[in-house]
This record gives sequence, C-alpha cells and structure tokens, in this order.
Amino acid sequence: MKTAYYLLTSVICIVTSLIMLSCNEIDFYEGDDLTLRFEVDTLMFDTVFTEVGTITRSLKVYNDLDERVNIKSINLSNPESFFRLNVQGFNSLPIEDIVIQPEDSIYIFVEATIDPDAPVSLSPFVISDEITIETQSTQTVHLEAFGQNANYIPSKESAGDFTFITCDMQEWVWDDPKPYVIYGSLFIDSCSLILPAGCQVYVHGGIADNEIGVYNDGLIIIGNSADLQSNGTLEQPVRIQTDRLEESFQDDHGQWGGLLLTSDNDNRLNYTDIYHSIVGVRVDSAANATITNCEIAYTSANAILGVHSTIRGSNNLVHSTLSHGINLVHGGDYTFEHCTIYNSSSQTHAVNINNYKCLDQFCTQALKNRFDGVFRNCIFSGFNSDEIWIDDIDFEDNSDLVYFFDHCIMRIDELLDPGLQPNFFESVSQSLNYDLSDSLYLSVDSLDFHLDTLSIAIDIGKYISSLPVDKDGNLRQSDLTDIGCYEYVN
Repeated sequence: MKTAYYLLTSVICIVTSLIMLSCNEIDFYEGDDLTLRFEVDTLMFDTVFTEVGTITRSLKVYNDLDERVNIKSINLSNPESFFRLNVQGFNSLPIEDIVIQPEDSIYIFVEATIDPDAPVSLSPFVISDEITIETQSTQTVHLEAFGQNANYIPSKESAGDFTFITCDMQEWVWDDPKPYVIYGSLFIDSCSLILPAGCQVYVHGGIADNEIGVYNDGLIIIGNSADLQSNGTLEQPVRIQTDRLEESFQDDHGQWGGLLLTSDNDNRLNYTDIYHSIVGVRVDSAANATITNCEIAYTSANAILGVHSTIRGSNNLVHSTLSHGINLVHGGDYTFEHCTIYNSSSQTHAVNINNYKCLDQFCTQALKNRFDGVFRNCIFSGFNSDEIWIDDIDFEDNSDLVYFFDHCIMRIDELLDPGLQPNFFESVSQSLNYDLSDSLYLSVDSLDFHLDTLSIAIDIGKYISSLPVDKDGNLRQSDLTDIGCYEYVN
C-alpha cells in the first residue's frame, strides 16, 4: 500500500509541476533593434528547366541573440505566387508564432513549381516574389526563378552587373528560336551583333547598384569597335521590350535602359520595335545609325536621341513617349523621311533641335557644333502649340544651325517669337501648320496612326523614289503620295 501511495504522490507532484511550468510565461526578446540574420538576401532557383519542374531550396534564418525570438508571421508578398513555404512542418500561409531559441536557427523551405513551356503570361521569363518575416519589424528575402526556356544573356546571375562582351571582330548572331533575355547591362565591343528577322529580345531592367554607381539596369551599349544589325522584316519584325509581359505593364514606360550606339560603323535597325525603355535609341557623338520601318513607343525619355551624331530615319512610327519623340542635340547630321511622330506629353515636343552643349548648370559656357537637318514627308503632331522646337544659343547667328522641312505637317506658334526662330518658315517648303480640328489619324485613343479617310496628310506628299513602299509594305503613288509612315489605303 505504501508503495502505491508514494507512487501516486510522485505522479501528482510531477503533473502539478508540469502544469505550473506551462503556466509560466516564456520570455522573448522585444527590443526594437531586433534583426534576424539570413543565409542569403536573395534565394535563386537557377535550374535550367526542360519540363514542368518542382524544385525545393532552403533558407537558414539565424537568431544571434542570447534570448528567444518569436517570429510573429512568415508570408509571401504575392498571394498568387509560384512559390510555397514550409517552416517546421507548417505550410498554410501566413505561418505564425515561430520560435527561434537563443543563438540558434531555423530553416524555411521554399518550393517553386514552374512550367517552362507555358505561355509567358502564365510563366514569365523572370519570376519574383518576397518572403516577409515579421518580428518587431519586417524583413524580406527576395525570391527569383526563371520560368521560360530562353537564352539568358549573359547569365541568370548577372542582374545589376555590367558585363563586357567581345567576339574578336566576329559576328554574334542571335538566331536561336528561343527568346533572348537580357539580364543586367551589356557593353558589346569588337563584335557585330546580328538580330535576324523574328528575333525576340526581352530586357529585365530594374535598378543596379554596384561599383559603377546606381543606374537603371538593362542598358545595351554597342561600343566603338562594334555594330548592330537588326534585320527585321514586315512579316517578322525584331522586337526588343521589357520581360514583364503582364497586361498591366504593356503601356508602362522606362522599364529598362535602352540602346546606346557609340560606333561610327554601319549600325542598322530595320523593322525593329522597341518598347518600354528609358531611351529607345541613343546615337552618341560621332556615331551613326540608319533606322527604318521601326516603331518606338512607351519610353520615359526620348524615342530617338541623337547627340552630335548622324542618323538616317525613314518610315518610322514614334508615339507614347514621356519626352521628345526625336531629340537632336549638340549638332549633327540628320535626315528623316516619311516618319510619323505623335507627342503625347504636354511638357515636350515631337521634335527638339539644338546645336550646343552646356558646360555648366546655367549654360554660361557652351560648346557649339554645326547642325544640318532635313525633314521630308513627316508628321509632327500632338496637342501642344509647338510640336517642333529649335534652340540656338546664339540666335543672332544661325549660320551653323541649318534645317529644312519639306512637305511636312506640323504645329508651330511660339517658335516664331523674336529671339527664337522668327524666320522659321523661310526654311519650310509646301508644309501644313495644322489645327487640332483637322483630321489626321484613325484613332489616337487606340494608338492607330494610320490615316483617317478625311486626313489632311493624304495626297500632299512629295514622292521619294528610294521609299516606294510605306511601313505596311503598301505602294506609294508617285503623283499622289501621302505624308507620314503610312499610305492611305481604301
């Protein structure tokens, strides 16, 4: 009996002790300076997918304190994420009240399921999300995976990097049927970059922060000893645009750096559509480019920027820019024929011209270069009173700023003021200074810049034998040519 009594007493004491212990509150560190340490700040899933794949990676989270830490919540930023989490057996988000013991750690397991052959709307090129870890503050870990079978140039690990590429004066032909995704920024030199008809190029963009500084990622530079040959056709244009293909991004501006041509070699872009960049094409000092049958749109700065350069442009459509459609500065030699430029910004102009470069903030000192420009059969349109702006720092002597507008449609008003270009129309031949009530395009709202039935641009152009067809491949009539990149077709 005594043995049973002592055994019962011992059990009661143990149970009582456990109950009392469970009622004691566990102390956690509650200082506002709490910071957890992560194994990495970006968890990358860099497997090359060839079929639908489920890949799991782990992230270690450290508590470097000598006290317990309570994680209030672990979650994903995107509720419809490609990623899933598992922490200590819990996988229903948000995962709450996870304890890390003093000077200990936990694992967060991350799984991604991706179909690399699904449409890019369902499986984008670059898939991003964030793990949010909430304690007294919120910390994040970036997640990144690659959803499409594509050529990632230069690699999947080059975001935010500036990569120098050379091919020893040979050709680098992007003729793989899979798309090309630019990840980071490229400086291509000693190389002829060939983009064949139908080539699809997507640029990741974002903000880069490295030893060079902080800048917009996704810049493609063609160096002094290189050239770019973008050989699109009417049936198979080359396309260069953002890799964000969701519908909400299709009219966004400035998502990647743009093209920068610094070479005086023979750079050519034909039937090449450039969308969503900061600057569409910048042709730098002493460089030259021939730009034909291209559409450049959704730029946060200029669609075409010429800086003391040489540009020949024809049958081009420029629209939906947040700055000048064509910006020609610090002089140069330019010819634009049968181009349609629509300016949607109230703060800028369809085309801007000057022949100088300021050397200080207030332009008390400047360098001047001769400007020569010919514009023929072009439309410079928009809602501003002036869609052509010409600025000569020495307005009393225009001898080194020479321009000629021939058979163009334009809007001109304040440019004629004294001190600007009061003699502008002396350098204009058979052109129209149109009113906003005049009909031009089928539908600006729908971004359809084909000519309306009643368009004032019909049959008043000058036939140019070297441009017998329009941007759509329609024949122009030698005696009844239309102005702009499109010929009116009944």
